[in-house]
Amino acid sequence: MGRGRLRAPQQAAGACPGGLIVIPDHRPRLDGGDSAHHPPPDRIDPRPDRRYVCLMSSTEPLSPLSPLAGKVALVTGAARPRGIGRATAVQLARSGADIACLDIARPYDDAPAHGTASAGELDELAAELRGLGARVATAVADVSVEDEVENAVAQVSEELGTVTLVANVAGGSGPGFGLGPLLNIPVEEFRRVLDVNVIGTWLVSKACANRMIAADLAGRICNVSSQAGKRAFPFLGPYCAAKAGIILLTQTMATELGPSGISVNAVCPGTVDTNLINKDAMFEQLMGGPEGLAAYIAREIPLGRLQSAEEIAAAICWLLSDDARGVTGEALNVSAGQTMV
Repeated sequence: MGRGRLRAPQQAAGACPGGLIVIPDHRPRLDGGDSAHHPPPDRIDPRPDRRYVCLMSSTEPLSPLSPLAGKVALVTGAARPRGIGRATAVQLARSGADIACLDIARPYDDAPAHGTASAGELDELAAELRGLGARVATAVADVSVEDEVENAVAQVSEELGTVTLVANVAGGSGPGFGLGPLLNIPVEEFRRVLDVNVIGTWLVSKACANRMIAADLAGRICNVSSQAGKRAFPFLGPYCAAKAGIILLTQTMATELGPSGISVNAVCPGTVDTNLINKDAMFEQLMGGPEGLAAYIAREIPLGRLQSAEEIAAAICWLLSDDARGVTGEALNVSAGQTMV
């Protein structure tokens, strides 16, 4: 194991409970000596020896007020009001991260009824995040188009630094966007749902992970799947297929990227009160009004309520935090009990 010296494990928050990992240290020491020779006693670096650490841990406690200080996080689908992406960007900024906000920021040409954010709403989000003290970069891109994704990630990386935290939130389904009986859905709509949800998640993850690896930086990726990726919902066939694909994509990326220090997880939300499904009480009306919605909730959701975007964002932010350093390849249900598989 080279010149590594065994030391007694420190009983600290960053200690690796499974024992010590001995890592040969060939880096120049900040005290003026080198790893092959002991420096004079008056020049010994007083900080903890970092050759024997848990690879995904830190030997220094994080500030509880700014646990993500110094990190750059990218959030896709960031700008839509009352959306999971927007709530995630805000919570990451409150945790100290600098934020790259990526959004299509315009209607889809072939699905204008599908809810998307505007360029003005993207600008409003950026202003809100700057008000929280974050450095912010914005980029407009369709996540299903490789060149647009590569250009967007290159741009925000130039402005903020290497992205090491990724929240892939962009996606969805709805009228004109894969909603309806499977036998009646046009093939173009089915492909669009797969492209935005699955291909988009892969392209953004690929662009960011390649840069992490090139910079020799560890990182974390969280993909937004759905309870519809674990169980069938009538009239949501393309969406179910896409979100199931995200779960296996997540697990495969976790397997391939783990050796580079990159963890990859997914969250599976339940029925969330956002503008995507319940704008102007649309979902409530679909359920037959307030009484119908109450009956649906009583029947389907053990916690007895729709979820908020902020609840999903909290789970995403946890998976992107150091508290989740031992978690990868998971598809975490955040469904208020609606789905338990």
